[in-house]
Amino acid sequence: MSKRPSADFIEILSESGVPVTEDEFETQLKQEVVGAGSKISNDSDMSPFWRWVRAAVVTPCVWLIRTLLAGHVMPNMFVATAQRWALELKAWEYEIEPKDAEKTRGNITLTKANAADAVTIDTGKVVQTLPIDGVVYQIRVLAETVIDAGQLTGKVLVEALEAGAAYNLPAGYFNIIPEEIPGIVDAVNEPDWITKLGANAESDDELALRVQNAFTSSGEWHIDDVYRSIIATVAGIRSDNIYFNNTGDTNPGTAEALILMEVGTTPQPVLDQLNEHIMDNGHHGHGDVLTCKAIPDTEHEVIAEVVLIANLAEQTKVNELLEVEDRIRAVFRETAAYPDMTRAKPQSRFSFSLLGSEIHTNMEQVESVRFTVDGSVQEDIISNLDQPRLTSLIVRELEYA
Repeated sequence: MSKRPSADFIEILSESGVPVTEDEFETQLKQEVVGAGSKISNDSDMSPFWRWVRAAVVTPCVWLIRTLLAGHVMPNMFVATAQRWALELKAWEYEIEPKDAEKTRGNITLTKANAADAVTIDTGKVVQTLPIDGVVYQIRVLAETVIDAGQLTGKVLVEALEAGAAYNLPAGYFNIIPEEIPGIVDAVNEPDWITKLGANAESDDELALRVQNAFTSSGEWHIDDVYRSIIATVAGIRSDNIYFNNTGDTNPGTAEALILMEVGTTPQPVLDQLNEHIMDNGHHGHGDVLTCKAIPDTEHEVIAEVVLIANLAEQTKVNELLEVEDRIRAVFRETAAYPDMTRAKPQSRFSFSLLGSEIHTNMEQVESVRFTVDGSVQEDIISNLDQPRLTSLIVRELEYA
């Protein structure tokens, strides 16, 4: 996530010559009094007059400078430092609506015990994941669905129990039926199972990025920022996760918008909706051909060899190795777990030494971890317009030496 810059407005005012402490303000006030021709006969700390001046003038004025001006007015003048209320006012000026939280919706594939039977799936039946960082994600059937006789499998429309991008999980994660569904023996979310992205409520930083983008998208020409603004209105797509590849392959102006998800891959139904909105509904520039695509993937085989501290119980070892695996999978955007871990992303260098350091920082019982990447020991991944993904991940213990 691109971070908004911060500013120390008290320091900025101080460097500009504005008194920001009571001592500074009192010194300047005394200089102004003397400069006006008045003589101060008693300026000691115990002077009744100056005690009154401090209480009635100095303290309130310093509060106005430090609290009101530097702490409230100045920060909310700028998108980079504004609080939520000010961001929403600025967003309104550009017809930007803050995005609400949304629930993931899609299709789960169910397998019947007997293909010859017709099976009815009741509304509200639940499919879930194994625990991910201690959280079990559940989705429920939205409407009563019949899988006809003669079909071994069928798809049912489901929705996440709660809103959030964490439910946009890749294929294979939703595979547990916690309570029996009569006639059903298996469930799984297949590739491109999502029809509507789940999303967290838009954070201050995300809204600020969209407002910032509005400044550069206000021209008449459909440059990258205009398309970025259009695409980022979709819940679950962040403006800093949209990349452009100006190919020129079909016609002058031809381009690709490559979209990255915080969790999982970009669903094809969402891309189809975006392409229809931009190209078929007239939201493109004159002569432009823009195609929204999922960011291309690069595939990597990763082996993590872990040395744990001595004398751990066997179950503790299992749990530690599972956590290492979950952290690595989160880093490659399979889940939203462990947000403290640095994610792999396009146009960057992904450092396995940093990954190892973050594992050490958060897991006291891991003494050492060594990575083998695509057959080489601890190779960094250099990304262009592509997203690193795992094709295989092996996490194994090395015996304590």
